[in-house]
Amino acid sequence: MTEFMGKKVNLFLVLMLMLVLLGFGGVSVYYQYTFKDLNQKFDNVSNNLGVCEQNLSQTTDAFMTAVKNLNSTETDIRKYDTLYEQKAAELEGKKTDLANTQAELTRVTVQKEVYKTQIDQAYTQIIGLNKTITNLYGQINGLNVQINRLNSRVTCLRNNPDGIELEECFD
Repeated sequence: MTEFMGKKVNLFLVLMLMLVLLGFGGVSVYYQYTFKDLNQKFDNVSNNLGVCEQNLSQTTDAFMTAVKNLNSTETDIRKYDTLYEQKAAELEGKKTDLANTQAELTRVTVQKEVYKTQIDQAYTQIIGLNKTITNLYGQINGLNVQINRLNSRVTCLRNNPDGIELEECFD
């Protein structure tokens, strides 16, 4: 029986050793597949991390560009605000100048109408005076004719002896 026991113990030990080896082999295969899975997951996470870092870098660059553009836009807005205020002041000055010019134009237009009325009156007066001058020239000519006739009578009467009046002198 000792031999049987010795054989069984040896067989039992061999079986136990095989079971342990099979266990180690199974555990090794299990951990190998699990390690492959974990390694693959790590690679995926690592790739995702790389993509995220790249996206973060691009987003950071875009953010910095946007901040620069915003600062530039803010500066431009300040410039345009200053320019707007300057142009608004200039516009107010031009409006005042325009109002003054329009007032001056109105004054000159009214003055022109007054002058035109005065010129029309003076022209009418000149026409009347020209007619009066023409009439006076006519009267002067008539009086000159009358003076010439009277001078002719005087001459005729002087050429005749005193006291004799000839009819031919009074024609």
